[in-house]
Amino acid sequence: MERAEGSCFHCGESIPDGTKLGVNVDGNIRPVCCAGCQAVAQLIFGTGLGRYYQFRQELGRQADEDIQSEIAAWRGCDDRDTLWGSEMADGRRELLLQTEGIRCAACAWLIRSHLEKQTGVDAVQVDTATGYTRVVWSPESNRLSHLAASLMELGYKPHLPLASREEQGRQDEKRDSMKRLGVAGLGMMQVMMYAVGLYAGDYFGIEVSERRFLEWVSLLITLPVMLYSGRVFFEGAWRSIRARRPGMDVPVALAIGLAFAASCYNFFRGAGEVWFDSVVMFIFFLSLGRHIEMVLRHRNLQAGAALARLLPEWAERVTRDGRETIPATDLVEGDLIRVKMGEAFPADGVIRSGATEVDEALLTGESNAIARAAGDEIIAGTINLTQPVEIEVTAAGQETTVSSLGRLLLLAQARRGEDDDGLPQWLVPTFIAVVLLLASCTWIFWSDIAPAKAFPAMLSVLVASCPCALSLALPVVHAAASRRLLDEGVLLTRAESVAALNHVDQAVFDKTGTLTRGTPEITDIHINPAVQPMTREQVLGIACALEANSAHPIAEAFLAAHPADSIPSAREVRVVAAKGLQGMLDGRTWRIGTADFALKGEAGDDEYVWLANEDGWVARFELRDALRDGATETINRLRAEGIHTAILSGDGHLAVESVARRLGIDEWHARHSPEMKLQWLERCRHQGHHTLMVGDGANDAPVLAAADVSMTVKGGAELANSTADMILTLDSLTLVLRSRHIARRTRQLIRQNLSWAVLYNASVMPLAVSGALKPWMAALGMSLSSLLVVANAARLVRSAGSDT
Repeated sequence: MERAEGSCFHCGESIPDGTKLGVNVDGNIRPVCCAGCQAVAQLIFGTGLGRYYQFRQELGRQADEDIQSEIAAWRGCDDRDTLWGSEMADGRRELLLQTEGIRCAACAWLIRSHLEKQTGVDAVQVDTATGYTRVVWSPESNRLSHLAASLMELGYKPHLPLASREEQGRQDEKRDSMKRLGVAGLGMMQVMMYAVGLYAGDYFGIEVSERRFLEWVSLLITLPVMLYSGRVFFEGAWRSIRARRPGMDVPVALAIGLAFAASCYNFFRGAGEVWFDSVVMFIFFLSLGRHIEMVLRHRNLQAGAALARLLPEWAERVTRDGRETIPATDLVEGDLIRVKMGEAFPADGVIRSGATEVDEALLTGESNAIARAAGDEIIAGTINLTQPVEIEVTAAGQETTVSSLGRLLLLAQARRGEDDDGLPQWLVPTFIAVVLLLASCTWIFWSDIAPAKAFPAMLSVLVASCPCALSLALPVVHAAASRRLLDEGVLLTRAESVAALNHVDQAVFDKTGTLTRGTPEITDIHINPAVQPMTREQVLGIACALEANSAHPIAEAFLAAHPADSIPSAREVRVVAAKGLQGMLDGRTWRIGTADFALKGEAGDDEYVWLANEDGWVARFELRDALRDGATETINRLRAEGIHTAILSGDGHLAVESVARRLGIDEWHARHSPEMKLQWLERCRHQGHHTLMVGDGANDAPVLAAADVSMTVKGGAELANSTADMILTLDSLTLVLRSRHIARRTRQLIRQNLSWAVLYNASVMPLAVSGALKPWMAALGMSLSSLLVVANAARLVRSAGSDT
């Protein structure tokens, strides 16, 4: 991986002025940006793993200079009765760690090589796609904190395991699917090569010994494909028969099983045709379709892990002996914890000491910071903005408000109707019944007329009717739609939502962070010349000098409006919770904040932010939530297409009404909790409406899960993303319009693919019944039909550059 000239050898970041750190590489001193990157590079070379820098495809993650505090937190996990990870039969532990900073295969090699050198570590597996590191180790020989420290020494940041059991299940399913697909693909390529020789021999002649050799090798290769890759079809067919609900696996298993059995019979008796190539081809194409469906399903992030990530990993508990850092999951009711400015609250609780302002936007939709003092309740997952506080835990773990939101989310997902996958419910059993009846009739008919043709003709019917093209018709289009949407800036997590998007008749938007950016912007500055004539730049500079000491969202609005390199320095800055800030500049005392605070009790409009000194107010700033890019165009275009638009928000009435008025939206609802949003959506569903819900906050997750189609905007909460059908990765809301355009194109291609698949099966069936279509011809036709379906779906991706 190439790095820019003058950049850090390890991470590629620019080297700060005055930094003269380096690492010795083959006698040459290579510059690094910080002591952390220097330590990591020296460790990598010192342990003999320097080849990492030769093979890496991405630059490394910038290392943390001070990891001792994090290592100390991990040590709190070592002495607990219940160790992290699942216990194996021999006493070893297996742990799945989310590892931050994995960029490429070289990262995986580096982590694996380094950890496997540690005492007591038996196995390490790294998945570069998901960032998970699986470690099998003996707790008696090595401690968890040491393993975490080993990762941090390399510049990678491990996180406590979240929803490990569910994630491990997904990883196992993905690994098994890849193995089955790989075995089937390799087997198909090999057997098809030998089949070319056999088919050529039918026309040009071939020695018996050579034919027997090719058939023997084909059998040896087909057998593991049958037993390993094809096993899932037989298991699926057996389960559906036992449940008395036969599915597509039944004719597939029959075709594969009979073709393989007949091929083996003809091979060992030394006469007749073999169809090993047809068997492996069936298995590969059907496995491919199932793998595509699985990949699309796994893109939907697990809601449980996303919910857990709203809370911090660690908590600082206050005890009689002082303070200790513990995993947040160890908190219990009655614990006293300290939460610093800028941190998230790890549990529900009541403030016992201090006062602060809290950002509850992600959980309640409230766009403004909320003042909280001693005796006030705190919700887990909200952000402490201004002052350190101590809270007494009233609910932790599964009893928190966040966890109740998760239960509401599961209820909402259960309420959503079954996915419309484009196939009528009656089609599958009807198709199976017709195929089996036709195959049976074909065998009976030819048994009386020409017994030698009975089995090949019946097999041709099963092969010709094998629904490879039909089973691929939807997954390949969904995969193409997913790729096309991704190219446009939309991540698709539920394939069926593309079809559902065509039926939407109303679009509902959250306000804070969705229609608006969720952060205020300065729209006007009023200067009071009677007190102190100043320019716009001067008052902004003074305001920024004070606000630079705050983590409040309003502070970000000021800092964004003024060049960072020209902000003056303020002294003795004091933050007053829910009021403002006070500090010294050029020998004068300045205050910025509410009218009551800045003007020392004088009357003033709190719609503004006031800047004042000892002589009175100098400037007042007008702020409002900025509209997201493309919001106006999107609302206007949706209305023009006949889509009803509405706002459903947890924010206050004035704020919601203001945005609705600016966008021309007639229907809006304010102060709606997640439960109220769900109730509103249910009423719409009972009225026959199909709803598109667009949101961003964790409080939107239940209604996003319950909506017919749901989207989250860029910067949305992970919990919201985990429940949404589509995730917009660019700032503009016009991606909603692009998604609808692609959905219409996708519907056309699905109809074309289904029509072609049905037409193909219907057209070749008479030839198969008549005996004119040999099984190998049917297999070839099935392959060509499947390839045509794939090629047609690929048009959706190829047309990206020509669409307007």
